[in-house]
Amino acid sequence: MAKTDEAFERLKADILNAALLAGSPLVVATLTERYGLGWTPLREALSRLEAEGLVVSERNRGYRVAPVSASSIRDLQVGRQAAEEALLARSIASGDAEWEGRIVAAHHAFARTPVPGPGVGASAMAEWELRHESFHDALLSAGASACLNRFQRQITEQLRRHHRHMLFDPTAHRELDTAARTAFTELVRGTLGLAHHTRMMEATLDRDTAAAVALLREHIGFSLAIYAFLWPDDASSP
Repeated sequence: MAKTDEAFERLKADILNAALLAGSPLVVATLTERYGLGWTPLREALSRLEAEGLVVSERNRGYRVAPVSASSIRDLQVGRQAAEEALLARSIASGDAEWEGRIVAAHHAFARTPVPGPGVGASAMAEWELRHESFHDALLSAGASACLNRFQRQITEQLRRHHRHMLFDPTAHRELDTAARTAFTELVRGTLGLAHHTRMMEATLDRDTAAAVALLREHIGFSLAIYAFLWPDDASSP
């Protein structure tokens, strides 16, 4: 692998997994020490990541990890809704028995995975993300649109970073009292847990496109609901 590609992949993974938190400065001198790579591949990687919307640069301030905000989540939700609703409707219209089997198998694996909450470990979070994304991939897998699938994967990556920010950013939970922390945990479980996904699966397998799409649209809105709980002032701004 070329050094620039290595720098790009390693930086991207750390940003998406929130090892580098939103808003963190990306100083090339520090990055060379962290990754053991030279200035040139790291600068080229940062430029590529800026084009993907994962890094921002400011005059006289250099690069930093792209911030997370209510407006960025809303923007991602618009894109996700457009791509996934179309893919789900296409899948319901053309999916066969093999497609149905993939959904049931993915749901079974997802059902065995605990829902993440405050204090979750990185490995447990990664396992939940894998099972959750596999379930949604199965739902959409008969959509037969390479363009929509590619767009949907890009949005999923961005949302993964936002979800991890909500769980791992130290500013998210330090001011929550016991009651608020309990309420937040219940919100996460209610919105990301098994029950809603089961209803989505059942509507999909029943070929009830209207119900399945409505449940998907509700699910897509959950990210902003969780963010609004943690940062209500930002979420209430236009």
